[in-house]
Amino acid sequence: MSKDKMTRREFLRVAGITAAGAVIASCAPAPTPAPTAAPPTAAKPAAPAVPPTKAPATIEFLAWGDTTDGPAWQKLQPAYEAKFAGQKVNLTPVADPNANFYTKLQTMFAGGTPPDLASFQGWEWQFYADKNLLAPVDDFVARDKVTSPFPQGFVSVEQSTKWKNKTYLVPLQMGIMVMFYAKKVFDDAGIKYPTDDWTFEQFVELAGKLTNAANKKFGYQANGNWYRDIGWIVLTGKREFDNIIDPKKSQFGAAEIVKMLNTVAYEMPHVQKVAPNPTDTSGAFTINTGACAMKYEGPWFLPQLNSPQLREQKKHVEFDVVRMPKGAGSGRPHRGWGEGVCVVKTAKSEAAWEFAKYLVSEEGNKTYSETTGRIPSNLQLAETWWVPRAKELYGISNGKAFIDGFKEGQIDVVSAGVPRNKMWSEVVKPTAWDLINNGSGKPADVLPKVDEKLNKMLDDYWKTR
Repeated sequence: MSKDKMTRREFLRVAGITAAGAVIASCAPAPTPAPTAAPPTAAKPAAPAVPPTKAPATIEFLAWGDTTDGPAWQKLQPAYEAKFAGQKVNLTPVADPNANFYTKLQTMFAGGTPPDLASFQGWEWQFYADKNLLAPVDDFVARDKVTSPFPQGFVSVEQSTKWKNKTYLVPLQMGIMVMFYAKKVFDDAGIKYPTDDWTFEQFVELAGKLTNAANKKFGYQANGNWYRDIGWIVLTGKREFDNIIDPKKSQFGAAEIVKMLNTVAYEMPHVQKVAPNPTDTSGAFTINTGACAMKYEGPWFLPQLNSPQLREQKKHVEFDVVRMPKGAGSGRPHRGWGEGVCVVKTAKSEAAWEFAKYLVSEEGNKTYSETTGRIPSNLQLAETWWVPRAKELYGISNGKAFIDGFKEGQIDVVSAGVPRNKMWSEVVKPTAWDLINNGSGKPADVLPKVDEKLNKMLDDYWKTR
């Protein structure tokens, strides 16, 4: 099979799409509408239309279209078109990116009708780059001096944006997860809030003290899946693979990883009962309702707890954030990545780059950030504008925790041959996390089975290289 050209059937087979459709795990939680109240520090209005610097062009943009990102595109698309006369963006939002986005994208490629620009998570685009379907942007970046989305010295940025020494992803946000905590639960229990120098042992102790079974209050709300529990795994100083980039060996069964997941994913909800059962989908026992004291989340979660709209409705939760606790590993690793858009290799790659360039401009990045709650990819903008903005909009005083955590961020696994969504949907979820979540399987029993199946999957891939 040619690396560059595949039949539709071959493409879907390699991509791991089943007859029922691929199950794609998004980095973000179930989306909720962004606040409708205008933020106090809204981005400047789009400048009046000016003659285009390039020939008029219309590009096709396949984008995350949920209620978190969808409203951002509805602002950015007309703003770009108004600012650059003759430039048009045909927006195709995918309303449910959790399940449908990559399925649609793969089908479009296989059918010979790819978009010119596409949204991507930092660990999913490499498959397409390896098939020579994406356009490197290094020459564009150098020509137009677009350096702000690519801060130097950040391992997670390097891992999220480059493949075989070429840059493909144009990040719009700093993806990072830290610990959220509801202040009232701590106040009612007479317990001090956690600080950025806390330890994992202190976290476990706090979760126990904050749990009140009689009042149905829990110390911690578990996320219940591998890609979110990566935030716990990195604290051990170990990772699930021999290499995070193009791994050859799965090692979920490492003693340190098993011990960590046994605590946070199995014992806390099923044995200690300091967290709700992750299979409970009622929504009654969450940090949003005040039933849980702590939850490991990202900046997209900010508007779900405390926003101008929620405060007006008196439905907000007073909260703040801290970095993840110190673990056994060296440093303060966090799960971190870049997320944004990739230019597809079409006849309109130049025009697609022009829109991507606008998205990461100060105007575009501010609009995207203030609409979604996400941290802008521009480090200087994140530190000087986003941190105070987050305090004003969402009431948090420790927004710097996100930035500090991102500086030591580690991406999810990156594999051009066996993408993370394939690992999750075909092996990790059914073999381990489904059983851990319902209490029928302990990490020590199910994680070695994950290694067995993933190693076969990886071995089969590497035999073809």
